[in-house]
Amino acid sequence: MRDFIYSVMQDYSLFVIFFHVLGASVWVGGMITLWFLTRESGSQVPIERRATGRAALYKKFFTFLSPFIILLFITALFMALGYKDNAIDANGFTLDLKNLETYKLIHTKGSIWTIMVMNMIFMIWILTKASCKLCKTKVSADCMWLVGKYLLPLNILLGLVGIFLGVFLRSTF
Repeated sequence: MRDFIYSVMQDYSLFVIFFHVLGASVWVGGMITLWFLTRESGSQVPIERRATGRAALYKKFFTFLSPFIILLFITALFMALGYKDNAIDANGFTLDLKNLETYKLIHTKGSIWTIMVMNMIFMIWILTKASCKLCKTKVSADCMWLVGKYLLPLNILLGLVGIFLGVFLRSTF
């Protein structure tokens, strides 16, 4: 497996990086667009219809986003594992201090994207509960308020930090 990752990173690193940046751009850019579109739109529409419509929109977006998240994860694994041997040897000893610090930043970036995935799963759970036929209208409106006011902006902020770290890592690599 290690030889396969090295050969892919040697021969196709440009494509791996391109698909990684594409996945991050679609994810974060899509969340920013969704947040701006749903922030104030439909304020004249009754709250029960607005909550149902927004829940459906968020669900469609998250369904669309799933392949890009998988693509982002796979390309991140290839880049991180391809870089690991520059930082530490097979026994876990440090080869180069600068490369080790860069490798720690790679793990920090991975942690940020993992938190974003967990937050997205939490939003999907809330949206599933909000659009449930058994829920009362007030409950679904409260759920949509939580997603639009706090959870989606949190993911946007974390995504921007993750993209910044990616650019920083690419410039030091």
